[in-house]
Amino acid sequence: MADVLARLAAALADRYSLERELGAGGMATVYLAHDIKHDRKVAIKVLRPELAAVIGAERFLSEIKTTAALQHPHILPLFDSGTVEVESRDSGPRTHLFYVMPYVTGESLRDRLDRETQLPIADAVQIATEVAGALDYAHRHGVIHRDIKPENILLHDGSALVADFGIALAASTAGSRMTETGMSLGTPHYMSPEQALGEREITARSDVYALGCVTFEMLTGEPPFTGPTAQAIVAKVMTAEPAGVTSLRKTVPRHVADAVHVALQKLPADRFESAKLFADALANPGFTTQIGGTARTPGMPSRRSNRLLGAATGVAVLAMLAAAWGWLRPRPAPAVVRYRIALGTVPSIRDWTGELAISPDGQVLVHTGGPNGALLVRHRDELGFMPMPATERAQGPFFSPDGSTVGFFSAGRLMVADLAGGPARVLDDSVSRPEAMTWSADGSIYRMWDAGGGLLSIGRMEARPGAPILPFTRVDTAAGEVAHLLPEALPNGKAILIQIQYGDGKRMIATARIPDGRVTLLVEGTRARYARNGQLLYATADGKLWSVPFDQDALTIAGTPELVSGALPSTMVGPVDFDVSASGTLAYAVDDASESSELVWVTRNGRSEPVDTSWDAAFSSPALSPDGTFLAVALSHESTSDIWIKRLAGGPAVKLSIGNQTNDEPAWTADSKSVSYIAGAPGTGSVGDVWVRPIAGGANATLVLDDDRPISEQRWSPTGEWLVVRTTTPAAGAGDILGVRPSIGGAAVPIVATSRIEYSPTVSLDGRWMAYVSNESGRLEVYVVPFPNPGTAKWQISNQGGSAPQWSPHGNEVFFLDLQSHLVAAQVTTSPTFALLGQHTLFDASGYLRQSVSRRNYDVTGDGQRFLMIQRAGNAAGSQVVVVENWSEALKQRTGP
Repeated sequence: MADVLARLAAALADRYSLERELGAGGMATVYLAHDIKHDRKVAIKVLRPELAAVIGAERFLSEIKTTAALQHPHILPLFDSGTVEVESRDSGPRTHLFYVMPYVTGESLRDRLDRETQLPIADAVQIATEVAGALDYAHRHGVIHRDIKPENILLHDGSALVADFGIALAASTAGSRMTETGMSLGTPHYMSPEQALGEREITARSDVYALGCVTFEMLTGEPPFTGPTAQAIVAKVMTAEPAGVTSLRKTVPRHVADAVHVALQKLPADRFESAKLFADALANPGFTTQIGGTARTPGMPSRRSNRLLGAATGVAVLAMLAAAWGWLRPRPAPAVVRYRIALGTVPSIRDWTGELAISPDGQVLVHTGGPNGALLVRHRDELGFMPMPATERAQGPFFSPDGSTVGFFSAGRLMVADLAGGPARVLDDSVSRPEAMTWSADGSIYRMWDAGGGLLSIGRMEARPGAPILPFTRVDTAAGEVAHLLPEALPNGKAILIQIQYGDGKRMIATARIPDGRVTLLVEGTRARYARNGQLLYATADGKLWSVPFDQDALTIAGTPELVSGALPSTMVGPVDFDVSASGTLAYAVDDASESSELVWVTRNGRSEPVDTSWDAAFSSPALSPDGTFLAVALSHESTSDIWIKRLAGGPAVKLSIGNQTNDEPAWTADSKSVSYIAGAPGTGSVGDVWVRPIAGGANATLVLDDDRPISEQRWSPTGEWLVVRTTTPAAGAGDILGVRPSIGGAAVPIVATSRIEYSPTVSLDGRWMAYVSNESGRLEVYVVPFPNPGTAKWQISNQGGSAPQWSPHGNEVFFLDLQSHLVAAQVTTSPTFALLGQHTLFDASGYLRQSVSRRNYDVTGDGQRFLMIQRAGNAAGSQVVVVENWSEALKQRTGP
C-alpha cells in the first residue's frame, strides 16, 4: 500500500502532494492530498486498475465532464480528473483513473449509522430530503447516480453531500464487462429490482428506490432486506416485501412511513416519479399511501406488484444471476493481516489509564510516550509513529466517536486535541488522578468519580469545557465492591462496560445501563471492549485475552468464552493495553524486553557496560545488597516470576524463591543476609504478601506481612527496623504507604495514607526521612516527609513531574525520573532538618526499561557513582504495537461460522 502511494505521489507531484490514504472500497481508494496550485486540501479518488481497464480512459474522461457540471449545495463537486501511468513492480505500467473532490471534514452517513444505529426522525427526514434535492437536480440534468448508499452520503456542518456521481456514471457505460472484474455497480442492500435484473435503461426511479432503502435504514436501524450473502439479499429484493416502518419503530409518523413504502415499490411505475415528490411526501403530514388507486397498509404488496412477482420471479432471479454473476459471486473472506509497528525506545508502561487507542475506522493508532510525553500518532498508510502536537505529558488516550478527536489526561487536566491539528482544548482542569475514560455516542465522557470514603464510581460529563461531572454508578459496598473503573461505551448507547473491583481483590466485568447506571455482572476479568462483530473482548488477570458472544441490546453474554488464539499472546501484561476498532482491527502493545533484557551498569554521565554478557532474561526490580556483594532480581517466565541472587564478583545465579507463585519486588534486609519479596498466585502480577528468605539457603521462606490489601512495593529501612510497603487499592492501582516493625510484631501502621495516589517509598540512610511519589498536585511529583511520623512537614523535590525515587546510600541525594525519563539527582541535607539544595539531570534513561509508572526498576551502588539498570538485549525489538486487521475472521477460523 505504501509503495502504491509513493508511486502515485510521484506521478501526481506536479499538481498534488499526496499525504495519506483516507479509505478504500471495492472500486477505488481515496487519498488526502494538497492542491499545490490552489493551496487547499483535496480528496483524490483513484479507481482500481481493473475498473480503469474496463471503462477506458476516454470514456471515463468524457462521462466525468457531465458530473463536473453539476453544481448543487448537496452534491460534492468535482475539481479535476485525469489519468496517470504508474509503474508496477509486477506487471509494468498501469493506467489509473482519478478525480479530485473537496476534502470534507466530518463523517459519512455510514459512520453515523454504525455509531447510532437509528437516527432521530427529524435528522433522518432532513438527510433524506437534502439527498432527494441533490438527486432531483442531477436527474433533471440527465445524470442517474446508480449507487446511492450511506457510504456515498457525507455529513458536513449539519448538511448532507452526495458523492460518487463520477464512478456511477462512468462505470455504467462499461456494461456487462464489469462482471469480468468481479465488480459491479450498486450495493445489494440498496439496489432496485430493475438494477438487480441487469437492465441497461436505469431511470431516476432507481435512485428513488435506493434513497428509500437508505431512509428505511436511518429510521429502523437496518436496510429493508438483509441476508448472509449477496445472492440472498438480491433474492429478497426480487421476491419479498419489506416490513412496515411503523412495525419496527412506532414513533415514525405515518406519512413518513407511507412515503418510504412508496419509494420501495418493486415496480418502478409504482414509485414516486421523481426524488422531489419523495421529499414532498416526507414533508406532508397529509400524505397517505395509494397504490393502484386503493389505500392499503404500508408493507402490504399491491396487485400490480403481485402480478409482477407471480409472472416474473423465477425468470427474473435467473436473469439476475446470469447478468450479475461477477457481482453475485460470494466474496472471499477478508484476509487476516498481522504486523508489528516498532516504537523503539518508547517505554511500554502498563498503568491503569491505558497507553494505546485505535480510531473507530481502524486507520489511526495513538500511543503514549513521545517527546516530552506527547502522544504518538500513526496513520495506517504511514511507516511509523509521529508526535502529536499540543499533547505533552499525555496519558490514557481515547477517541471521540467519529474518530476525529483524541481525549487524554495531562498534568491534572482532561484535554482533547483534533487529529487534523490545532491547539488542544481543556475540558476539566481539576482531575485529581490519571484515569481511563470513554467518549460515548451521545456526547458524554464517562470517567472515574470520587464517591467518598475511598470509594470510586463512574461519573459522566458533557464533552465541553467546564461541564460538571455527575454521578452515574453507585458502588455496592454491601456486596463488597470498592470501585468501578475502566468505562467503555457500547456503540448502541444503551450502556457502558466497566470493571468492578472488590475488597478481596476480585475483579468483574459488568454493564452499567444508560441512563440510570444500573449494574449487571457479566464475567470475571480486568477490562472489556466491545467488537462490532458481536463479541465482547476482555482481559483476565493472567494477561490473556478472551472473546465471548455478547448481545449489546439485551446486555447479556450469549455464548461460551474462547481464548483469542493467534491474535493476542498470553504474555500480555496489564489490563488495558488492547483496543479494537469498529472496522474489526485489533491492536495491542507489547515489549520484547519482557522476553529478553540484560542488566547493565550506568555511570552518572550515562556510559553503560553489561553486568554479565552471558546472562539475559526477562529482568525486573533489580536490588543491590547493602554490603555491595550481591544483586537480587526478578526473572519472569510466562505467568510466573522468581527471585534470583547473583554474586557481583562472578559465579552462577541462584534461584531464591520456591514454588510456582508470582514472586517479585526483591528487597535486601539491612544485614545483606536475607531477601524479602512479594509473592502472589500465578497470573496476579506483582501483588500479594511479603515473605523473606535467607540467601544462604536451607531455611524456608517466612511470612513477614499478610495485610488485608495486597502489597505492591516493599523496602527495608537502612537501619533494618522498619519494613515500608505500599498497598494496592482500586484507586488507579495505588494505595497507601504503611510501615511494620517485624522485630516487635504488630499490625502495619499508616505512614502516608490519603485519598491521593502514593507510590515508591524509600527511606534515608539515617532512617529519619522518607521520599515517595504522590499526585496531590494533579500530577506525579516526588516528596520528602519525616519518618516514621510525617506530621504536617513536607518538601516537594521535583518540579516538573517525577517518579521512582531512590535515596542515595550516603543520604545526601535523592534520585528520581522526570517526565522525559531523565534520571535526576536532587542534592539534599538531612541535618539538622531536611532541605533541598539543588538538582541536576544526570542522563537520559529512556533507553532503560521501566516496570511501570509506580515501581523503581533500578538501584544505586554504595558509592553513589553507578546505577544498576535494565536494557533490552541486542535481539529484542523493544516496545511495539501489534495490529491484527480483520481480527473477527481469525476468530471465525478458530470457532467456525
